[in-house]
Amino acid sequence: MPKTIIRALISRILFVTAAGCSVQAVAQDIIWELGAGAANFSLDLYPGSASKKHYLVPLPYFTLISTKIEIDRGIRGFLFKSDTVLLDVSADFGIPVDSDDSAVRKGMPNLDAVLQLGPSLEVLLHRSESGHSNIRFELPLRAAIASDIKNTSNEGWLLEPRLTFEKKRLHKAGLSTRLMLGLKYATRDYNAYYYDVAPMYATPERPVYASDKGYGGAFVSLQAGWREGNWVWWTLLQYQSLSGAVYEDSPLVEEKDYYLFGVGFAWIFAQSL
Repeated sequence: MPKTIIRALISRILFVTAAGCSVQAVAQDIIWELGAGAANFSLDLYPGSASKKHYLVPLPYFTLISTKIEIDRGIRGFLFKSDTVLLDVSADFGIPVDSDDSAVRKGMPNLDAVLQLGPSLEVLLHRSESGHSNIRFELPLRAAIASDIKNTSNEGWLLEPRLTFEKKRLHKAGLSTRLMLGLKYATRDYNAYYYDVAPMYATPERPVYASDKGYGGAFVSLQAGWREGNWVWWTLLQYQSLSGAVYEDSPLVEEKDYYLFGVGFAWIFAQSL
């Protein structure tokens, strides 16, 4: 896939992450902020890969909070909302992979960018008296759509039960954090997309392999942002353990530890407040 498309995908991903460091909502119909910044992003090509990619990209900064949608800590469109239960839209991604960049995938087809999209059920378990911190159980169910722009295919489904601990800033300036602990499950189609080895691509070092459906590992993710005036600095850390995953014996799994790291900043030059 052309590098310009990869940069565009990473830029969009980082925009959503950076937006997670925005100012909290106040009692207005619509709150928005607009800015620009840059980010450095480092990650394994896919969970189980020993090869890494590093990106330094510019990115937009945009937040919008209303009664129907939030572009804040991700993009959330409310399908149903009460004091303790929320049904919204969940999204995630997988970057495109050039098989020439991976020693164990050489000679195999490239992996397209994968967009994960679907509903998420969230249940509030605890909220502080001030309302600035909470604990939620979340259950997102997402379809995986692979695309190289010209062609699109459905590559299965993912289920990701998790606990989320969130603390918002008490004031416009200060620190906000979000910690997630969860498990990953997927259909056979999704696991096969990343970890199967068809007979035509088998070698003595890369035997035929067929994935199964089920458990895909445990993960922890931390987002933190610091705001001072119109400047925001943020970081993203994510770790996933593949120990016990149904595909851990695939010859395409080189390591059982997956890491993602990002840092960035943004300058806000327009806002509704």
